[in-house]
Amino acid sequence: MCYNYFRSSLCGLSPTHLQMSGQRKVVCVTGGSGYIASWLVKLLLHRGYTVKATVRDLSDPKRTEHLLDLDGAKERLHLFKANLVEEGSFDPVVDGCESVFHVASPVFLGTNDPHADLIEPAVKGTENVLRSCARFPSVKRVILTSSMASVAFNGKPLTPDVVVDETWFSDFAFCVSNKLWYMASKTLAEETAWKFAKENGIDLVTINPGLVIGPLLQPTLNYLCRAVSGQHKWRSSRSTKIAKFVDVRDVAYAHIQALEIPSASGRYCLVGRVTHFSNAVKIAHELYPTLPLPEKCADDKASPLVYEVSKEKAKTLGLDYIPLEVSVKDTIEIATGTERMSRGGDGKVVCVTGGSGYIASWLVKLLLQRGYTVKTTVRDPNDPKKTEHLLALDGAKERLHLFKADLLEEGAFDPVVDGCEGVFHTASPVSLSPTDDPQVDLIDPALKGTLNVLRSCAKVHSIRRVVLTSSLAACIYSGKPLNHDVVIDETWHSDPAICKELKAWYALSKTLAEEAAWSFAKENATDLVIMNPSFVIGPLLQPTLNLSVEMILNLVNGAETYPNAYYRCIDVRDVANAHIQAFEIPSASGRYGLTANVTAFSEVLKIIHENYPTLRLPEKSEESTYKPYQVSKEKAKTLGISFTPLDLTLWIFIAGCWLIVTGRLESIECRDRSLCFCQSVLAHQLYKNIL
Repeated sequence: MCYNYFRSSLCGLSPTHLQMSGQRKVVCVTGGSGYIASWLVKLLLHRGYTVKATVRDLSDPKRTEHLLDLDGAKERLHLFKANLVEEGSFDPVVDGCESVFHVASPVFLGTNDPHADLIEPAVKGTENVLRSCARFPSVKRVILTSSMASVAFNGKPLTPDVVVDETWFSDFAFCVSNKLWYMASKTLAEETAWKFAKENGIDLVTINPGLVIGPLLQPTLNYLCRAVSGQHKWRSSRSTKIAKFVDVRDVAYAHIQALEIPSASGRYCLVGRVTHFSNAVKIAHELYPTLPLPEKCADDKASPLVYEVSKEKAKTLGLDYIPLEVSVKDTIEIATGTERMSRGGDGKVVCVTGGSGYIASWLVKLLLQRGYTVKTTVRDPNDPKKTEHLLALDGAKERLHLFKADLLEEGAFDPVVDGCEGVFHTASPVSLSPTDDPQVDLIDPALKGTLNVLRSCAKVHSIRRVVLTSSLAACIYSGKPLNHDVVIDETWHSDPAICKELKAWYALSKTLAEEAAWSFAKENATDLVIMNPSFVIGPLLQPTLNLSVEMILNLVNGAETYPNAYYRCIDVRDVANAHIQAFEIPSASGRYGLTANVTAFSEVLKIIHENYPTLRLPEKSEESTYKPYQVSKEKAKTLGISFTPLDLTLWIFIAGCWLIVTGRLESIECRDRSLCFCQSVLAHQLYKNIL
């Protein structure tokens, strides 16, 4: 999932742990200082490629500094001056490259001389780059950045029942007659490219993105970024036109996938969402109400009806589109000079209950990274196992405050939530083991603890939202059949009677706590959002083992059999991030099911074996009649959650478990992942860097 790639620094992942697919490969990117190209250069460097990029003026710091500052640029980025309309200008750049990304092309919608300003640079530039490619046999594939402008402008009606796809082509004559000069330039350039590629045997792939939005790397703003960030001089009303939005990071990622996937061919339409432009402005206004944005539409006429753009072919590139809400938010934060990692919580105070726990520790870490001041509760502030890992977090010295609080004591949370804008209630016992007294061990702490926290919140008028950590266990015990064709979503609720009958005490505790929370929130007008994660795994911050660690360790510590069941899990970093998004996004509401993967245990073991071949793993499965079912991700995606791949989660999870259990990593052999656990000191440092 490409969105996780861009959240790597937020989630604690170092880019070096991603597959270095471009090691020792040389590629060319034309127009390297542009919006899409800058992101493409960044991702190519992250993946280990050596990049030769062209810019118009090597002496202009606005075109080069942001590129030279990229990770890996010093060693593997080479800048060249090239002129689109000068034949042979790209020969020294393309020479020695395995592939070429031709991105350079003028982008603007208004001109007095469309031929000189748009059509000639687009068409001649494309021809010149392709001629250079044809001269060098080392070039295996060319990726051309085209546009939806060369797809959808042909005079066909765009009604709600229409689905535009890669078989659509814009009509040059139609574009010219309607003075759609940018569309005309992209249409003619793409036609020229396909003709040249056919005549010269060039392996060509074209990427056709819609209206590109998202954070900028270059220091100059483009039109769209100025528009959604309120820096464009607006009329008093907003446009009712339809826009085909796609995030710049998705576009850059798709370019690389189009290179690396051997079967990629033809054209790829890239549109994450088709909607009225006014909706993007509305999202921006909800997130940032003080921005100078128009509050009404341009006229009272009915808005044009929305059509669709097919995503089917783009999916073959592994694309999972970043939601428009996230793109707008990230665009504004960069365009207005704010930093994503600090802006979200700058000056805001929040509370996290049970701060030393697995999910809560990551939540505290990410909140501190985003600039929040965090008041968190622990059972014993004097126990270093509960506090040291929290106090060692970046920003903890200045903005983390620890409190002692008892879940069962009414009023215990009053001093903690006082002065907070948001409360994250994560504290609750987690156990699937048999218990002699489920009421005391599980139900009372979950139920009474939740009500005590909510009562404290109701006393504080500054609190605008409470985010409660529930569980998928509060959804699945409903009595409905769980067959392979079932998809559980947020409308499912566990039945306490069924939980009791099955002696599913943990599920009962979460179900009763959630029911009580909704009832209290309704009666007291509390803005409540509930997160329902499945089995949570991933890197550990705390030094003690928890349930998820123990379950995995039971499999890798010499077990004879493994469960013949399906593993519903999610990375702890995704869970923590979802909590923050649920607090920050004004429209977030209700419940959010959080499940990244539904995978057979046999597949889980296969992934572990591929990464850690020396671990002893069970080879036989237990007998079971267990049937798989799915869990919907649709609502979670509205929070901007794109889930961490299971293999990456398991890789770092096993390393963390091993470090906690043995105190060393040198005894576990890891295959690939750009890590070598050969020396204990190095291994410890690497693991700390990952966290």
